[in-house]
Amino acid sequence: MTMRRTCGGYLTVYMTLTLAVLLSLCMTMIEGARRSAMRMQAEVITDTAMRSVLAEYNRELMRQYNIFAVDSSYGTAEAGMGHASQHFKEYMEKNYDPDISMPWLDYRDFLGAYPESAAVDAVSYLTDDHGAVFRACAIDAIKDDLGLALAEEVIGWATSAEITAADSMDVQGELNSQSSVVSLAAAGERSRRESERTSQEKEYEEACKAAEEAGDEAPQAPELTALPESYSSPVSGIAGSVSNGILGFVIEDPEKLSRRQLDLNGIISGRMNAGDVSTGTLEYGSADGGIADEALDKALFGEYLMRYMGRYGDTDDSDALMYQIEYLIAGKGNDTENLNGVALRILGIRAGMDLLYLETDATKRSDAELLAEGICTVCFIEEMTPVLTHAILLAWALAEGRYDTRVLLSGGKIPFMKDQTTWHSEMLSALSGYDPGPFTGTDTGLSYKDYLRIFMFLTDTGKLTVRAMDIIESDIRLSGGNGNFRMDACMEMLEFSAVINSPFGNSVNIKRRLKY
Repeated sequence: MTMRRTCGGYLTVYMTLTLAVLLSLCMTMIEGARRSAMRMQAEVITDTAMRSVLAEYNRELMRQYNIFAVDSSYGTAEAGMGHASQHFKEYMEKNYDPDISMPWLDYRDFLGAYPESAAVDAVSYLTDDHGAVFRACAIDAIKDDLGLALAEEVIGWATSAEITAADSMDVQGELNSQSSVVSLAAAGERSRRESERTSQEKEYEEACKAAEEAGDEAPQAPELTALPESYSSPVSGIAGSVSNGILGFVIEDPEKLSRRQLDLNGIISGRMNAGDVSTGTLEYGSADGGIADEALDKALFGEYLMRYMGRYGDTDDSDALMYQIEYLIAGKGNDTENLNGVALRILGIRAGMDLLYLETDATKRSDAELLAEGICTVCFIEEMTPVLTHAILLAWALAEGRYDTRVLLSGGKIPFMKDQTTWHSEMLSALSGYDPGPFTGTDTGLSYKDYLRIFMFLTDTGKLTVRAMDIIESDIRLSGGNGNFRMDACMEMLEFSAVINSPFGNSVNIKRRLKY
């Protein structure tokens, strides 16, 4: 007898239902993995493409001035975001193309993603906010290389009471004014006495004539009013020696000075004045750290300029201007005018500080009073003695300041404040305008570079920034392939956007900002 087994179908139904759930779970997990992988791939490739665009920074700008920025013109006459957008899209496409990114692999792309669009949507240029972006980059560039001690020292010099007082003085103008007052007083007194003497002589002649007609004895001649000696200004020598420029007195060979000049209309400052400047669409935000941080940043910016730009005594023949720091301070179109402007300012500062010392030196002030008193006495203008004394002190300080300026321009140092041991000129030789002798200077004190630092700190930040960009733009244009270089075409921060699609219906939208 044969036994027959009968099997139920409940297991098959159970497995079918279970497999359906498991397959749905697996497919969901696979699709989730696909989406996550696509998102991760989009993030990585977009980041790579963005960094590839930023890697196209202008090499000359980095080499000469340690500033990283993408020249949006890419050496052409056309600036804007177009070139950068095109490069960004190309980098995206190449990284998404497996035949380019991994040609050695033969596989079917699990993601199938491709960039639907990729572009640069917004940028900030170095010139944005009147050059604040460039200034911030410069400060960042110098912070890593420079300690804060020098910057703090410059702030101390520039904000000192002595520099503040001296910089507000106009020693030469005050000298000319007070010298004129004494000259006019002397001329007026002489004219008055001559008129009085003429009147006395006329009265005597008339009295003599009347006595003769009456047959009387001639009257006794009256004592005529004494005439003063002709006034000769004791300060005319030094006043005349600086009225027509200073370089001939403080430079060893003025004929060898640079005469290079800039076309100010063709560079960034001229274009700013004309309103022809590209403006970024990304708002530049700067942290407000207060007055102390602002002063420190300005001192650091000045030190950046001292490090990367030339000046009198330290020039580069390949630069558009030889005296670049002097241009930052004076803002003239040619080297000679800029150097003359800085030399005159040094003369003004030094003369002011030398005057502050003279007014505290009893011996030197007494010498000036004696000379003024003697001159005023013989000219019968004793009331002008205090005025002439001050004029003599002004002229003496101006002569000493001229000596100081020559020492500084020759590479020497001058003490911040003079004393009896560091004072150089004698009063009479100083007033005559003669060469005060050897220009030796001292081992301690401030140098020409230090005064340039002070002047840059005292210069308006906006003007200093724009003039610095003038110098950079002019220099970069002299290098190969950069004839069309513009500071307002240099992108420092870029905003990228990309849309990544997939044939599986997935899509990723990315928007990122990246800066140096």
